[in-house]
Amino acid sequence: MEKAEPEGSNRLINEKSPYLLQHADNPVDWYPWGDEAFEKAKRENKPVLVSIGYATCHWCHVMAEESFSDHKTAGIMNRELVNIKIDREERPDLDQIYITAVSALTGSAGWPLNVFLTPDAKPFFGGTYFPPQKRFSIPSWSEVVLSVSKAWQDADQMAKLLESAEKITLAVKEHLNASGAPSDNGFPDAGVVHDAAAWFYKSYDGVHGGFSRAPKFPMPGVLDFLLFYHKFVSREGQTDATMGNGLEMAVHTMRQMANGGIYDHVGGGFHRYSTDEDWHVPHFEKMLYDNAQLIKVYLKAYEITGEESLARTAIHSLEYIFREMTDPRGGFYSAQDADSPSFDLSAKKGDGQKGRKAEGVFYTWGKDEIEAILDKESGPVFSYHFDIRAQGNAEADPLGEFAGRNILHQPAKIEDTAAHFGISTERAVQAIQSSLSSLLSARYRRPKPHLDDKILLDWNALMISALAEAGRVLGDEKYLLRAKKAVAFINENMAGRHGGLYRRLRDTESAISGLAGDYAYFVRALLDMHGATGNIKYLKQAAELGGRMLDLFYDDKDGGFFMTGPDHDPHLIFRAKDFTDGVLPAAGSVAVMDCIRLFEHTNDKRFLEAARRSFTGAGKRLKNQPQAMPQLVAALGYFHNTNKGKEM
Repeated sequence: MEKAEPEGSNRLINEKSPYLLQHADNPVDWYPWGDEAFEKAKRENKPVLVSIGYATCHWCHVMAEESFSDHKTAGIMNRELVNIKIDREERPDLDQIYITAVSALTGSAGWPLNVFLTPDAKPFFGGTYFPPQKRFSIPSWSEVVLSVSKAWQDADQMAKLLESAEKITLAVKEHLNASGAPSDNGFPDAGVVHDAAAWFYKSYDGVHGGFSRAPKFPMPGVLDFLLFYHKFVSREGQTDATMGNGLEMAVHTMRQMANGGIYDHVGGGFHRYSTDEDWHVPHFEKMLYDNAQLIKVYLKAYEITGEESLARTAIHSLEYIFREMTDPRGGFYSAQDADSPSFDLSAKKGDGQKGRKAEGVFYTWGKDEIEAILDKESGPVFSYHFDIRAQGNAEADPLGEFAGRNILHQPAKIEDTAAHFGISTERAVQAIQSSLSSLLSARYRRPKPHLDDKILLDWNALMISALAEAGRVLGDEKYLLRAKKAVAFINENMAGRHGGLYRRLRDTESAISGLAGDYAYFVRALLDMHGATGNIKYLKQAAELGGRMLDLFYDDKDGGFFMTGPDHDPHLIFRAKDFTDGVLPAAGSVAVMDCIRLFEHTNDKRFLEAARRSFTGAGKRLKNQPQAMPQLVAALGYFHNTNKGKEM
């Protein structure tokens, strides 16, 4: 029997995901992923639309407003399809499968991800954003839906779609389980580590930092690998210049990001990515996973170099996490939106006048606003240093969204700013710091971006690792106290009665069986806590959960780790297994490194064997595409550096 929904709402009103709840008042008859939707599709012989996004996704908001909120468009979707909404952050396993399918079909993919499935969940067509009316060669969303429906209702066309779905499913399965293709040369050697470093050296932007043209993502997993590579070559008795200077590539990139607009100079923390090559014009959403990883790599770089600015960036970002992203109970929220309502800063009360949402409104400034906030002595110093202009400074903005606005960045060194005004460097620093404090106070009169307050285990584990690193490197107990509280919070709220883990907590509801990433990241966090505190209880829990991780996710036939457990979801078309790093390190790579570290502490050969077979199973891909899996390459380098091969 179907649940009754409040008038004006669809089935998503009963969900906890902030993203799904954003769509609960759409006229589209959305279903959550599950039995009810697929039973309806089979009963009525309709194709299934799976639309995947997340709560702080800008283009997801755009398509929702243009198409999913439109009654005429929704009527077409409801008549022709069974419509499912998925929060990719709750179900990365499903997202991995279907984004790989759309990439195979179209050559690219992103979010919102819209993929059409057979009633048994196999993909046959898909894309990302579609406009409400045809633009250039891009069909409208209604045209896409009607075209799919027409083909489905034609017997010959349906047969072709079903055949295509089988082929696509097989191809995606082979790709996502390619770690089961062992190297022809047996166990991969340490040359793989040098090959990965050489690839990053060739793609490195020596001027602006980073490893691509626009858009540029922070890619903390790559930065972490390069810091590892610096240590790796020194242990081998070589210099870091062998395959390009890994330390210099990483640190220069970090300096450039911290000086650019991708970094929030007022409030701390990093935005999602830069739309230009010099890190100036960001996509303004802020993610817990980006900031947790970046805090950790900035601290690692500080520990190696002693460069104080790296530590300051990490500390400022930690302050942002504590101020904006921390649940009072001890966990950490997921993200802040790029969009927020427009406002009138001159308003005397409250948040100013709220208006239509737009990207970056919370973070950008008009020159007149800055002059009204800052005093006459500090204001000119600040405006010079951060390149504040009357016409705005975002020339690199590809869509012209920030005309007349200024995105804070630091094109000049502080010494140059001081010299320009004939003041001491200390006085210039003081003027800038006091100005930033004033702007932070003023900014909180503005309407704040939407907060995605769900708590995800794997992302929280990343933050615990960052806090453990902060406590260890900075020698400050307050960070370890935060980390201890977060571990206790997870154990109290996201652990099941029988020792298993839940993936997501919102309000007081824990749900979704833990995925491999949840276990792998949390095991790593516990090992990091043991390293930072010396407390044996963290090591004991890590070993216990590591054993469960092997039981649930390890592929004892070909090595590697499946993303899901054997009984996770009856509608999952296969269990994906992937070592490819994206904005998050691959769960399988983290799990392998966990196994190596657990073997060091426990001498349990089961962990060593899992790591060894995983390296062998991923051998061909490690040889051919080491740059796609820097975290697994780092684990392999660590394996060779510590002579684990002698234990085999």
